[in-house]
Amino acid sequence: MSKMLKYIAGTSLALLAASVVTYAQQKEPYRLGTPAGLLQDIRSQAIKPHARLVSATELKIGAGTVLTGKVNIRHSDGKNMEAVIGEIENTPGSSFYLQVKDGEVTGNIVLRNSKKGYKYYTDKSGTAYVKEVPLDELLCIDYKQAPDQGTAGRAASANASVQALPELQSLPGANGVVLLDFDGQYVSGTLWNNGNPINAAASTLTDAQQQEVWELVSEDFRPFKLNVTNSEAVYNTYPANRRMRCIFTPTNTAAPGAGGVAYLGSFTWGNETPCWVFNGGVKGAGDAASHEVGHTFGLSHDGRTNPVEEYYAGQGNWAPIMGVGYYVPVVQWSKGEYTNASQLEDDLAKIASSANGIGYRNDDAGGTTGAAAALNVIAGGSVNTNGVIERTGDVDFYSFTTSGGPVSLNFATTTRQPNLDILATLYNSSGGVVASSNPTGLSASISATLGAGTYYVSVTGTGYLNAASTGYSNYGSLGSYAITGSVSATTAATVYKDCNYGGYAVGLTVGSYTLSQLQARGVVNDDISSLKVASGYEAILYKDDNFSGDAYLFRGDFSCLVDLSLNGAPLNLNDWTSSIVIQPSTAKTAARTTSALQYIEKINSASTENKLGTTLNVLPNPFVNDVVVRTTATSKEGFLYVSVFALDGKTVLPAKRIVNGEKIDLSGVAKGVYLIRIFNGKDTEIRKIVKQ
Repeated sequence: MSKMLKYIAGTSLALLAASVVTYAQQKEPYRLGTPAGLLQDIRSQAIKPHARLVSATELKIGAGTVLTGKVNIRHSDGKNMEAVIGEIENTPGSSFYLQVKDGEVTGNIVLRNSKKGYKYYTDKSGTAYVKEVPLDELLCIDYKQAPDQGTAGRAASANASVQALPELQSLPGANGVVLLDFDGQYVSGTLWNNGNPINAAASTLTDAQQQEVWELVSEDFRPFKLNVTNSEAVYNTYPANRRMRCIFTPTNTAAPGAGGVAYLGSFTWGNETPCWVFNGGVKGAGDAASHEVGHTFGLSHDGRTNPVEEYYAGQGNWAPIMGVGYYVPVVQWSKGEYTNASQLEDDLAKIASSANGIGYRNDDAGGTTGAAAALNVIAGGSVNTNGVIERTGDVDFYSFTTSGGPVSLNFATTTRQPNLDILATLYNSSGGVVASSNPTGLSASISATLGAGTYYVSVTGTGYLNAASTGYSNYGSLGSYAITGSVSATTAATVYKDCNYGGYAVGLTVGSYTLSQLQARGVVNDDISSLKVASGYEAILYKDDNFSGDAYLFRGDFSCLVDLSLNGAPLNLNDWTSSIVIQPSTAKTAARTTSALQYIEKINSASTENKLGTTLNVLPNPFVNDVVVRTTATSKEGFLYVSVFALDGKTVLPAKRIVNGEKIDLSGVAKGVYLIRIFNGKDTEIRKIVKQ
């Protein structure tokens, strides 16, 4: 005879289960007592620690309402954690899970057939409760299977030349990881199948289809610090509460007849409960994977209230990821902007919330012309720059200098599975709009004939038609992009790996180049041995990344940075440089001659910080949009060099040459406290400024 585990009033367990029985509507949460009492009840009734239990238990879910449960699995650390998993006796499709860990009670009862659910939780006072909730607040239910994969949309484009799938990572070193598991998995002791084992078969997707599914899911989660991978080894490097396994398999034991299934909020559970995808084909498998992983981050379904439906299939060419996107090409995160939306939660904010521990990616280009990154213009004027629009309304600015002539720029996502609808704009040096991209289609392009000068190009996400009924807003128009094409650009400086202009040669246009931007152009850290600077320009070489540390200004050609001389003293800057600023010359008269060493000046040193003293004013402070720098200690040419940093060291405004009293535009900077560095050619001052 099976042992009966009784949970009396004040120490009852609330579990998820499926049942053919109809229970009275639970209006108010039912008080179960203290977590310590529940933990002791589980522990005292267990036969052996860590043993598989086949027992019965009476589970109170309300006054006078009891479910009889059979315990299949028990987990215990013998100290502060006890958990039991099982099913409701004589109730097909039911399951329950109850955990007490470190004074917190969690769990659920799932009754699939009656579509009822119960949730265990602990309130702020430390009291345990069980509460009846809609089943879809606990589990993805009735998520339909994908149609035949020959349909339109994100169709599979299998490549027969792909022989073996390589290790794929969307963001190595990110805060969290999602493993796309295609090779089969034995799952036991989790909430699935009432704790009983599931021996899931390998996916039927080809290697080429698996790679495209990875592209689709990676692009959906591109805005976040999340690494989407197919590597078990990478997955295992992350802590249990910052990882999720998504299993692609035809073995649908976890949810027969569904396209996929997941428990809401399970990403942070830390108990290896995976989510599942049963669809085949790129479109069906990829959209289902993003949908189910979205559930693990706590997202609910996007449906409609009129007509009443659990999953919204979309409008025009768009659908929400948490609805059903099988039938349309553009599938994005949503906040319920369409008519009669049943769910108004902010998908992006919820995924990036502190509860999940991943957050948004860092912005990769400034949001104003003053903070623009340098457009990567390589030999012959070819353009090759990549970036990510990671937040709604994010704008990435890039600068380039041209000697005049035609400019042709193309903007497109770097994946076969795009979410980003791109709007690009070309500006002149005064911030006036020169040209905007055609708003039709996800990609964009700009063509113009320009005069000589410095220009800026911006990239952002945009919407299409009416978000309420026929299209979408810019809310979910996020993801990766590439800028290609050509400009008639002036190479203002060229850096070389070896002395005497040997080794690799990388041409740089006017702009500011961090270490990562130099590396993207093929320049290795601490590797430059010679350089050439075109007439009318100057290069500032910085010892450290983000334009920090000692810095030297060069005008002219320097065949070897090993044997330099400054004010009669020897100077070795070989294999020294980590960031560079290229700009028009600040000299009042040309300093360039025909000699081997043209012009070199030390312009910055960590040992000369805070030397401008009372002669410096940075006003207003606090400020709203811009600040003005004034000092009587200007450089010999009358200029100042100004840069702005966040308190974590991130560059907000790369080194910029200004005249005394000039306004510095910081309108694109978020509210907070920053450090502004002012250098006058000899001395440096750092001040704290506050953006209101």
